[in-house]
Amino acid sequence: MQRPTADIPPTLVVLDPSAASRLAAGGAEAWRSLLDPGVNPLGFYLAGGEAAQREDLASAIRRSPFWDRLCFCGPGEAVTPLLDGAATRDEALAACDRAEGRKQSLQLDPAALHFDERLLYYLYLRDPAELVPVPDRQARTLYRHPVAEALAERPEDVDTWLATLTRRRLLEPATLHDRTRHCRQCGSAHLQFVDVCPHCSSLQIRKAASLHCFTCGFVAPEADFHDERGLACPKCNARLRHIGVDYDRPLTQYACAHCHHAFVEARVLARCLDCRTEADPAELDVREVSSLRLSASGRAALRSGQIQESFAALDIGNHVAPAHFRHMIEWALAAQARHEMPFGLMLIEFLNAEQLVEVHGAPRAFLLLDEFARRLHELLRQSDITTRSTEERLWLFLPFSSAGGLAARLDRMLAEQKPASGPEMQLRVRYLQAPEQLEPQDNAEQMMSRLERLPHPQEA
Repeated sequence: MQRPTADIPPTLVVLDPSAASRLAAGGAEAWRSLLDPGVNPLGFYLAGGEAAQREDLASAIRRSPFWDRLCFCGPGEAVTPLLDGAATRDEALAACDRAEGRKQSLQLDPAALHFDERLLYYLYLRDPAELVPVPDRQARTLYRHPVAEALAERPEDVDTWLATLTRRRLLEPATLHDRTRHCRQCGSAHLQFVDVCPHCSSLQIRKAASLHCFTCGFVAPEADFHDERGLACPKCNARLRHIGVDYDRPLTQYACAHCHHAFVEARVLARCLDCRTEADPAELDVREVSSLRLSASGRAALRSGQIQESFAALDIGNHVAPAHFRHMIEWALAAQARHEMPFGLMLIEFLNAEQLVEVHGAPRAFLLLDEFARRLHELLRQSDITTRSTEERLWLFLPFSSAGGLAARLDRMLAEQKPASGPEMQLRVRYLQAPEQLEPQDNAEQMMSRLERLPHPQEA
């Protein structure tokens, strides 16, 4: 990116929205031909045009070498998601000056940033701006973040990246917009809810008047009680002549044509339209859709240049410092002396992290790691505690839990998480179970040291 010279200060560039298609198609060459030589845009001001044209032009800017610049439209014009607001030219120039001051304080090269760094950098220049979700019925999760999609190399990864940055507390939820329900199998929010028979799950149900035989208690659709002589119970053959004496009409409103079961309320079944998985509504994932803003940790990570700590995604659940983790093990061992308290201690080592980064590239490798962290978090309970002694070593303290059971679920999870191409993540999982595997005079340091020396159960 060309830096401003002493005699050509950064300038607020005024663009005609009609240039959107040429800029989007022409890439960097189109931008060089549009701007005067040596001009370093301080920001952009989109003058006139329709809202759709301004959005197209803003999209071209976000995918250009000037993706981080503030972009405004005129007062009274519709503000589209990729714009920073409506303002006069003087107001826009003042806002761009403030953003330039923040940029100088970071001393980062915008052209060398990965997507997660770009997103935090973008928000830092506009702090306290928020990433606002936009409803979209075509989106897999029913909501999109247009700014994040415009900055991403692969828009399909945006939801995963945002979840990663939120889980690492670099972004934080701001305003709650909605709650959505998602298929646990594929994560899609495209769901269909259907009423089925609670007995056999058939769709063949209908409203039907029902009768209740007082003689044997049988309840069924009224049509089942009719014969050539009138009403008779199909189960006990009792003649039903007088309502209130021989039979009555219960509240039952539905009947199943498949199994002839009569019932008051149908069972509601959720069907995923993407992977066709069926589930009860209570089994769906409930997610909150919120606008996102830069957190205090995100600002600190930008200033210190520590955003790309690859293993930070593993700081999941009740993550504590190693010293506090050892203290919890000591507490559990002390409790053993008074009352048996079963617990598991597990060590997970990542064996090929460098190979994953080399083959898949850092962003994709970090996504694989974060997906593993997300699914591991789903397996942990609220009482489980985690820590990291080194980047590649994750420790789990599992009170009143079986470490062997968790290890088996981890094996199944890894089998399901294989990448489409390239090497898969390789782990070494070792564990001890208390009190069965405790040794006399054990303490936290001894248990952890012994676990580091143990072979993997499959290697023993």
